[in-house]
Amino acid sequence: MLSIYLYAILCVKIEVGDLFTNLKSECGVVMVQESGKSKRPNILVTGTPGTGKTTMSTALAEATQLHHINVGELVKEKNLHDGWDDELECYVLNEDLVCDELEDVMEEGGIIVDHHGCDFFPERWFDCVVVLQTDNTILYDRLSRRGYNESKLSNNIECEIFQVLLEEAKESYPEDRVVAMKSDTIEDISRNVATLTEWYLSLRCFSSATPHVLKPGDVLRKARLFTEEDVLQYSKVSHDSNPLHSDSAAAQNVGFEGPLVHGMLVASLFPHIISSHFTPVGGRLSYEIEYDKVKKDEPGAVYVSQSLNFKFPVYIGDEVIGEVQATNLRVNKDRYLAKFKTRCFKNGELLVIEGEAVAMLPTLTVE
Repeated sequence: MLSIYLYAILCVKIEVGDLFTNLKSECGVVMVQESGKSKRPNILVTGTPGTGKTTMSTALAEATQLHHINVGELVKEKNLHDGWDDELECYVLNEDLVCDELEDVMEEGGIIVDHHGCDFFPERWFDCVVVLQTDNTILYDRLSRRGYNESKLSNNIECEIFQVLLEEAKESYPEDRVVAMKSDTIEDISRNVATLTEWYLSLRCFSSATPHVLKPGDVLRKARLFTEEDVLQYSKVSHDSNPLHSDSAAAQNVGFEGPLVHGMLVASLFPHIISSHFTPVGGRLSYEIEYDKVKKDEPGAVYVSQSLNFKFPVYIGDEVIGEVQATNLRVNKDRYLAKFKTRCFKNGELLVIEGEAVAMLPTLTVE
């Protein structure tokens, strides 16, 4: 079921009040100032059992390529417990053993930890603490379907009513790292993952001392909302006067909803993404104006080829996410030949363009 929402999860930009701003600014500061070294962020996903922690963590891990650790499964797999509790019908977690087991991987970074408790983890481990919350009626039904006995079910519902996990998180971590997220439906999960993914992608987690180097599988993205002015200017530059791009009646007469954005204008996201992320080793391209001549210090990324398959129309006002994914890299003299899978999505999930691009890169360091 999660796969249905995958591209929405990966790409949609969600504005949720100050949440995204706080995640973006505060957590970024935490990583630089407190860790003392460059690493990918660690995220803790917590909440009462049944709030969707594992479902959301799995989707978030797929969207961000962070590593997901389900503490409950880890405890069973590694015997990190002090036996079985018959009343609560679960293992008695040994907190010291769990922390010892996780210490090294947490220091490396790039981990999503999923657990219904949070107060025993070291504060320094996490850059963001997400507390999932679910409507009591919905939660009751979920836990009943799991077969929880009456005592266990009642304890968990009370925990949710009194927001025990949220208070625990606020007491254990700086409040600017803690965020509560509604988790009643799969749509809520998709929005939450999209918000957290946007935060993660916005972070420049790699210092200049340890830059991020492109490798197969890496994905770069760029969002753009195409306006009427964009289409007008492109029509002028390309001398494409097709009324389908400017006349609503003409477009509707042949079955479209309204004026179309030129397919090649949408596809221009691909070279923009590639050229903006890879610049010469010496820094960004600089230009020296001497009389009427422009001298380039060194070329940046050079496009070699691009194949395109236009699958659905893009209309004026649509926000499109362009995505390039590295599939193959090889050295070519003093430069790099890179092949990318290229795709554009609109409305978060509808694939409108797909193809492949090849480019010569001056460096594999991602700006």
